[in-house]
Amino acid sequence: MIINRSTQYTLQALMHLVAHPTGKPVLARELAEQLHLPPPYLAKLLQHPCRAGWLTSTRGRGGGFSLAPGAEKVTLLEILMLTKGERISRECLLGFKECDDKTACVMHRHWKPIKQALLGQFGGYTLEQLASSRKRLPGWLVEKPPARGGKATQ
Repeated sequence: MIINRSTQYTLQALMHLVAHPTGKPVLARELAEQLHLPPPYLAKLLQHPCRAGWLTSTRGRGGGFSLAPGAEKVTLLEILMLTKGERISRECLLGFKECDDKTACVMHRHWKPIKQALLGQFGGYTLEQLASSRKRLPGWLVEKPPARGGKATQ
């Protein structure tokens, strides 16, 4: 719906990097292991934040991903806009490709103000805030993503 899997994984990777001590890059392999993702998939997801200037990527020995200065102030809304683009404003609650004021689904007039309010709220949360709240979560709330065809595990 609003936050798809690739956006979730990008957000989790960025939050992990915010929480990581500055000055030392995190290897893509280590980050992928922490997030339970294939390294090539994670590397692909992190291309957009690198292009946006939120991350730096260094190859070779001592390389990896690092958060760029000031990137901890990036908001959840900015991450959504980066990963989903303008589609986010056109997304239909029921999943229809065409759903706007002219070609509205039955839920459009109810969903539109809720979505606008929700997106407004997303603009108020920074990576720094999200990462610090994650640190306070008990370990049992942080579950691994589901295995292919299986249920999520802890």
